[in-house]
Amino acid sequence: MKFLLLLLAFVSLVMAQNTPEPFGLKLGVSTKEETLQVIKKEGGRVVDSGYRIIKGDIVSPNIEGVGVKGLPVDGLQSATFWFFEGKLFKIDYIFPFNMYSGDFEVLYKHLKLKYGDPTQVSRGIDENIEWDFGELRITLTDRFFETILIYEHVPLSKRADQSDQEVFKKRDLKTQKRLIVYYWAGYVS
Repeated sequence: MKFLLLLLAFVSLVMAQNTPEPFGLKLGVSTKEETLQVIKKEGGRVVDSGYRIIKGDIVSPNIEGVGVKGLPVDGLQSATFWFFEGKLFKIDYIFPFNMYSGDFEVLYKHLKLKYGDPTQVSRGIDENIEWDFGELRITLTDRFFETILIYEHVPLSKRADQSDQEVFKKRDLKTQKRLIVYYWAGYVS
């Protein structure tokens, strides 16, 4: 019995060490204020911020993104840190295409060395590789002109997507009601 408890404690410790925490940030836990402090400490600078665009001119007031440059990551063009309900739920890293650097392969080898074999590999026009860690997921995508690395807290990301859908539906209903009022008032021919 003691052996089993020690084994479980060891496995938990190993899993905790391999849980992705970019720059020490905990997705689903770290607040915007904590994240901004870490970005500043790491030498990054905020270059843009705003609400997530759902479609066209419709934005989600519940999801805020912070665009960052200057983080100490080789070849990194930019990063966007996404917050829902004040918690960090997603980080997008963008690496521009460089046919001589092999960014995708370098990142893939680094992630595989750190986290082991990926849980899913999709090959095609866009190569997509995923590592799943329960509530957290890392996705590495190779597109024609860029490589994208995403760290994501899956449950919070799903809630953020649901929030987007609710905002969109409310906006769509308001638009429909406005059109009906215009039609009955004789504004629409």
